[in-house]
Amino acid sequence: MNPFTRLVNRLRRPLLVRLVGPPDQIADALRVLADIINRRDDMDGRRIRVDLTIRETPNRSQR
Repeated sequence: MNPFTRLVNRLRRPLLVRLVGPPDQIADALRVLADIINRRDDMDGRRIRVDLTIRETPNRSQR
């Protein structure tokens, strides 16, 4: 990845990920998200915002 691409990634809005659910499902989702981000070259240096809401039964309105 060249320096210009890194600069552009820093200036972009952060990738927003919202996870709502039971703790075990959120842990699995975070693990998969980390694998996806690790495999993609275009995500190097990209800002990511992760909002977690842990609930035993997910609220349908926030999915």
